[in-house]
Amino acid sequence: MSQGSPDIRQQVEANRGVAKKLELLIPGLRGYRSKEDIRVSDELLRNQVADRLDKVRDNLQQLRKQVASSNDFTNLTSVGSLISQVQALSGEVRHAGQGYSGWVAPIQITDDKLNKLYDYDYSFVTAVFQLDDATSPGKLAYDGAAPNAIQAAMGGFVRGVADIRQKWSQRMEAIEGIALGR
Repeated sequence: MSQGSPDIRQQVEANRGVAKKLELLIPGLRGYRSKEDIRVSDELLRNQVADRLDKVRDNLQQLRKQVASSNDFTNLTSVGSLISQVQALSGEVRHAGQGYSGWVAPIQITDDKLNKLYDYDYSFVTAVFQLDDATSPGKLAYDGAAPNAIQAAMGGFVRGVADIRQKWSQRMEAIEGIALGR
């Protein structure tokens, strides 16, 4: 999702084998192949986002070690809670249902709607990348001499996770068809 990274959809299209390219030529299979490629793109995106959330969790675990070594049990509880929230969110993102692009799908979703959902993910992915950056080891340090100093950062992280969770919920509502009419 960075400026230098190509669109995942383009990568999936570029990696099509001969059989998949042939499917695009056959009228009955063309729509199936296109939707399947977008589904694969979605899976790749979600796995990358979940990997970033796992990095956030790892960063917070390093913070937890610093807090624990200072015997700061007040902050230890809040860091542990935040780690649990991030881990749960990562699992939800990684293991969310992918949908079905079969011949007779019960809900018909056009390529345009699929692409709008993919484009909608930009704010969700950006929020995850920002949290990853904010919790990176160079930016996140615990000072045992001033244990309260970490509380402002922790509040920001909690708000960041809540924002990501809200964006994820909105995304899932859209995918499930609740917000597709917008």
